[in-house]
Amino acid sequence: MSVGLFRRIGSFVLDALPIFLLVSIAFSTFVGDLLKADGYDELMAEYQTYNEQYYTAIEPYQEQLDNNEITENEYLALVEDDYNTFVNNTTEHREAITMYFIKSTAYHFFAFTLIYYIYNVILHGRTYGRRLLNIELGGRINWWTLLIREVFYKMFFWLITLFILGIGIDVAAILFSRRKRTLRDIVSNTYVKFEGVDYPF
Repeated sequence: MSVGLFRRIGSFVLDALPIFLLVSIAFSTFVGDLLKADGYDELMAEYQTYNEQYYTAIEPYQEQLDNNEITENEYLALVEDDYNTFVNNTTEHREAITMYFIKSTAYHFFAFTLIYYIYNVILHGRTYGRRLLNIELGGRINWWTLLIREVFYKMFFWLITLFILGIGIDVAAILFSRRKRTLRDIVSNTYVKFEGVDYPF
C-alpha cells in the first residue's frame, strides 16, 4: 500500500511550519530592516500622510455617494483631481513599497528553501514530520537526489507553476496514479513509503 495524500501533506506541514517560523522571526528581527532601501521608513511616513490627506479630501464625496445624493459617475468626477494628485505625489513611495515586497517575498522563499533543503540533507530525508507520521523516503537518498527532489522539483516547480497549479499536479498524481508518485519522485527515482516497509516499485 502506497502512502496517501493526507499523510504526505501532513508530514510537509509539520516540517514546514517550524522552518517558516524561523524565517519569519529572522525577518522581523533584522532581515526586514536590511532589505529596506535608504530612507524607506521616511518614505512610508510621508506616504501615510499623503494617504490620510487623500481620504480626508474625498470623505465628503464618499458620504454623498453612500447617501445616494450623487451617482457613481459624479463621485468619480469629483474625486478625480484628488486621486491624480495623490498618485503623482506617491509615485516614489509606491515604487519603494513594491520593491520591498518583492525583496521580502524572495527572502522568504529562498531562505525557506535553503533551510528546508539543508534540514533534509542532514537527516537524509528522514525529517521529523515524516517520522511522526511513520513514513520515509525510499530509493537512493543523498544530497543530489534531495536537491533534485526537494528544491528543483518541489519548491522551484511550485514557484514557476504559481504554486496552485504545481501543487494541483502533485495532488492529482498522488490521488490518481497507481504508485502515487509525483513528478519529483519519478525524476529523482525516489518514493514515499511507510517506515520499515519496502515495496516492489
